[in-house]
Amino acid sequence: MGEEMESFRSPLSSLWSLRSYRLRIALLLALALTIEGLMRSNLNMAYVCMVEEVDTNRPSSLLLPTRDDDCPLLTLSAMNISERRMHSKDLLKWKSSDRAYLFPIFYVGGLVVTFVTEYLDRKLGASRTVLYGAALNVAGTVASPWVAANLGPIALTVVRFIMGAGQGVLWPGMSVLVARWFPVVEKSTALAIATTGNQLSVIFSMIVTAELCQIESLGGWPAAFYIYGVLGILLCLLWWTVVVDSPEECPSLSPAERNLLIGPATMRPNGKKPKPRWSVILSSPVVWSISLSAFCHNFVVVAFSSYLPFYYKTVHNMSLTSNGLLSTLPFVVQFASKVFFAGFADSAKQRKSFTVTTITKICNSSASFGIALSLLLISFCDCSSRWTAVVAASTAMAFISGYVPGYNTSVVCVAPSQTAAISSFSRLWAQIGMSLSPALIGLVVTTGRVEEWRGIFFGMSALCMVTGVFFQICGSASIQPWNDVTSTETKEKLLVDSSASSEKDQTKNEITPP
Repeated sequence: MGEEMESFRSPLSSLWSLRSYRLRIALLLALALTIEGLMRSNLNMAYVCMVEEVDTNRPSSLLLPTRDDDCPLLTLSAMNISERRMHSKDLLKWKSSDRAYLFPIFYVGGLVVTFVTEYLDRKLGASRTVLYGAALNVAGTVASPWVAANLGPIALTVVRFIMGAGQGVLWPGMSVLVARWFPVVEKSTALAIATTGNQLSVIFSMIVTAELCQIESLGGWPAAFYIYGVLGILLCLLWWTVVVDSPEECPSLSPAERNLLIGPATMRPNGKKPKPRWSVILSSPVVWSISLSAFCHNFVVVAFSSYLPFYYKTVHNMSLTSNGLLSTLPFVVQFASKVFFAGFADSAKQRKSFTVTTITKICNSSASFGIALSLLLISFCDCSSRWTAVVAASTAMAFISGYVPGYNTSVVCVAPSQTAAISSFSRLWAQIGMSLSPALIGLVVTTGRVEEWRGIFFGMSALCMVTGVFFQICGSASIQPWNDVTSTETKEKLLVDSSASSEKDQTKNEITPP
């Protein structure tokens, strides 16, 4: 073990070395999450520019209602940012009901594809599966303006479903690559680097897409789709030339890094791709604690990214500029807090301050209970305490970073030979959470009154507490006994051979004359 830890201290094999190939893998994963996230979420902002809803019988998250009570409008006039109405020469005349299925359908596509992601990983490999999914996203993004303008919302819904299926393979593929490319003491850092793409995509989509919509010289709202499509093509080219499934398949790996990654310190599977042991996986409390945490995590994230602007407008009466800036703030805070949680987790593992499982539970509990308390605080905020709501929303997103060294790290640790299956199963529950979140909130919040939002925040707080307690009881980051069926069979064979050899020697001794 001392030699293994010494290899981590070597500058030639350091994750942060310029020669580190696994650092390139982590950065490309972050780039993939960023660009594919832009292709996913650009419609949320572009919809404001491209569509004029012909029926406005009820408020929505995009056509924000004005307040007629005594709550003063919040404007960040010190920022000297003028309010500009986004417009286009070719507004599409759609109904507000079209939006009801256009937004959630992306997550439904991701939900459907999770049933085959493990199979695709075994047949195509994680790197190629992610590449082909990204190509689907690029094609759908580039085609979206023409489809929307010429075929209408139903056809665009089909395109978004296909895009969701293409992006649905990204997260399971990322988990498999992290499991194969990174030693256990670096997994939390690797996941933290990769998942920064989620925050970057939200931040850029809220700011950049709105600006692109207003540049008529670039064609207005279609420019956002085309530019993000070009970025997607560049991503595919980089991914195709750099990313491979495992260190064994990488010809340009340095000798020092090859010695580190292919040695026993990695705690990851060998080059074989065993079939999933679904009966064991589905009966494992560890896997269920991971999956339910994934459900909670993604339910809360989608709720914030989809409905936080609507909450700020309906309850706190924020102007467009104020709303956009303050809605982005929680994701900026999350970006920073992710560095803290990942650094704490991996440094504690290297110092052996706690066991890997204890560190994972500390981080996951920080996320679950920290979010729950923040949501309870938000639920009691009204227009008179709007800044408390802003701070509480940012605090909730800061705590949510604890899920990365929490259950996300468990996914790539508990059974390296079964990572693809475990990741697919947990991603299934994550997609269910992402699909249910906007639908349930839309059903409950019809007028935007603070009482409606209070029920939503109470419910999400309870969900965080229940799943947090369940992970604390059943969760783990230790390799499970059912991890590698191949190694078990090999041990049994060795025992049989050893027993047979002993019997043979004993017989030989019996017939040998004194």
